[in-house]
Amino acid sequence: MEVTPVSDIMGAEVTGVDLSVPMDAETQCALRDAFLKYQVLVIRDQHLTPLQQVEFSSQWGELEIPDNVQHTHGDSNRVMILSNEIRPDGSAVGVVDGGDFWHSDSSHHTVPSMITILQSVRHPSKGGDTEFCNMYKVYEDLPEETKAKIEGKLGVHHVSKVKNKRVTVSPDRPGAKDFYEMQAKTREDVLQPLVLTHPETGRKALYCSPRFTLGIQGMTEEEADPILDELFGYITDRKRRWHYRHKWQDNDLVFWDNRCVCHRAVGGYGLPDIRCLHRTVVAGDRAYTDQQAA
Repeated sequence: MEVTPVSDIMGAEVTGVDLSVPMDAETQCALRDAFLKYQVLVIRDQHLTPLQQVEFSSQWGELEIPDNVQHTHGDSNRVMILSNEIRPDGSAVGVVDGGDFWHSDSSHHTVPSMITILQSVRHPSKGGDTEFCNMYKVYEDLPEETKAKIEGKLGVHHVSKVKNKRVTVSPDRPGAKDFYEMQAKTREDVLQPLVLTHPETGRKALYCSPRFTLGIQGMTEEEADPILDELFGYITDRKRRWHYRHKWQDNDLVFWDNRCVCHRAVGGYGLPDIRCLHRTVVAGDRAYTDQQAA
């Protein structure tokens, strides 16, 4: 196995492994070391079936069952389909608007995701990139005054787009507005630390996103917005000082550490061009999350 950095900011490409078969202990240890060092790993030319992806993903921990169960694969409800394909009856094959704003997966859950794993099944002829932001480096580059403002503070997270003034509902996803309005009524706000100490590396990372972070506990909107706008400015930075942009190929498998990485789907494609990925998510650790929020 060889590990080659793909940028100065984050990310590495791994060669010499076949993830369709179980990893031995030595390979698993080497892959985890690379994962913790580079935050995003890219492994080309992988041909995992949904069940093989589940088997590989399960070697990292317990898997989440996606919120969008109606868009999971028939072979396993642990595999969610991300796709812009629309059936003749107007229904969506997969989640059409998945990842369309900067976020860390499942930060709106009491116990957020640890690892997200994407297998590229079909890639469009143009567009479809994914951008990643190194939240370790963002935190390190924050002004000391800003670090002092957010230390010990909890961000207010929610999954519904209709509650978030910083995002919009995609017109390309059938039933999206009704879906998010239902979530607004049935899902509670979740509190997460604005500064998260990684349980394995001990490094501090900024932990918030324009997609899911609505406010700051104990602050009015007028008090919290300037702070959040400053923090989000680092994540959305147009100079991409803390970013790695992945250009997908068919059969890429990419996975990343949600505890120190934000990401977004860039878009730039449309029907009849189709993008399809299979997504599995390794759940986080409740004990560690409770400790962070205490």
